[in-house]
Amino acid sequence: MDGDLQHPPEIVPRLLAKVQAGADLAVASRYMKGGSRAGLAGPSRLWVSRACTWLAHLMFPETQRTSDPLTGFFCCKRRHIAGLELRPMGFKILLELLVCTPRLKVADVPFIFAARHAGESKASTRQGVLFLMHLLSLFVYVPGSARWIKLSLVTGGGLVVFAALTFTLLRGGLGPISSWIIASAATLGCGIAFQQLVSFRDLARRGDPDGATYHYPFAIVAALGSFTLLSLLTLQGRHALLALAVLAQGLAVLMAAGLDHPRVRSWVRSRLPLPMLDLPRLAQRVDAQRAFWVPVGDEVEPDQLRGLGKLVTGDLIAAVGRSGQPLLVIERPSPRPQPRVNIESNSALIVPRVDDRGEIVAVAVLARRGRNPFGQRHLDEAMAWIGSTSRWADQVVPSVVVR
Repeated sequence: MDGDLQHPPEIVPRLLAKVQAGADLAVASRYMKGGSRAGLAGPSRLWVSRACTWLAHLMFPETQRTSDPLTGFFCCKRRHIAGLELRPMGFKILLELLVCTPRLKVADVPFIFAARHAGESKASTRQGVLFLMHLLSLFVYVPGSARWIKLSLVTGGGLVVFAALTFTLLRGGLGPISSWIIASAATLGCGIAFQQLVSFRDLARRGDPDGATYHYPFAIVAALGSFTLLSLLTLQGRHALLALAVLAQGLAVLMAAGLDHPRVRSWVRSRLPLPMLDLPRLAQRVDAQRAFWVPVGDEVEPDQLRGLGKLVTGDLIAAVGRSGQPLLVIERPSPRPQPRVNIESNSALIVPRVDDRGEIVAVAVLARRGRNPFGQRHLDEAMAWIGSTSRWADQVVPSVVVR
């Protein structure tokens, strides 16, 4: 609540009573029966407030659980938000909570927004810009939010691309089947990228952060269904050709899946020449912001560990230098499921370098801070590069440490 008494303190017991009665989130609302927004300064503020509320309700159905999603006066049980990393822009914290916690039970309590006793309003053009940026951040970085808009954009964009390409190809004299194949391939490629970006992320499960496992079968089934319908309408009496086309497409899908198998990829990589050892280039390949060598027996410079907190220490690097055991170190995540995908964490790869005689001569440290921490494939690639001068990389089993 605000501290300028525009949010009357006598409403607090009523909010607490709602929470104690079973609500997860109690909201003091200006826009329900018994409430009033009379304290807003001037008719322009009234119109702006209503327009922003309408826009929030339109974009995010999650906010429709309350009549006043932009109020700053609310009460929530601590356990429902403990461990969540919320990133509101400006002061519309309730909007962030409503979108990021769509399953909370919300109850409204009417209140009269009083006139300001002292001080000045925080509302300004800059706050308006921050509000729009906040809406954009929730739209992009909270999977599942504003789903109807995202699906409409993806579907509408796909139809526009498909119709434009089909029309152009048909006008150019190409046959209907050939035109469909070319237009569908282009549309499917764009659709997969945009679907994973904006609408299928919320189908993700453990080990599949972008929901691709769910989207590719959907896209393939949709393409086959479209081709079947088109063929039934255009290939009069030539259904055997349709069956062969579907069979060929199925074989192509199976071949693509086989080539993408981890064992096949590993076999191909093992027969490609490995590049010369180049730590900056390796850092660029694995998207590490920092990379440095620590010679065995030397002390680690404090500046090298700055910003890594307790994730990587001099003792840990020294232990890797003694044991020759590569490590993938990941910052321990919050035990709570995070509604946002733009949460950053620290991770590091600590890999020893072995010379031709099998002796450990240095330890490479690669660090990253970002939304996607290092994974096993990054450690495997670092081991392949750094251990390419000997058979060490094939003999050591790496470890994963969560700190």
